[in-house]
Amino acid sequence: MKVLLVLLAAAAIVAIEWRSLMERKLKRELWTFFLLCLVGASLGIAEVLRLNIPNPLDWISALYKPLSNLIYGSSA
Repeated sequence: MKVLLVLLAAAAIVAIEWRSLMERKLKRELWTFFLLCLVGASLGIAEVLRLNIPNPLDWISALYKPLSNLIYGSSA
């Protein structure tokens, strides 16, 4: 039921924005909008289904950890 609500919300947003973007003939913006809307709806569905979504801060931390260890001389 919650997944359906997420899909309905995404469809409502697309319905509202579609006409505006088509009237102004903004094709690239329309494709970008659809891509971002698809990503957002997918993340919303994953959240509703309680799937484990990685946090971007964890990736940044893993990327800079070796540099931090080098600077501070820590092995932790």
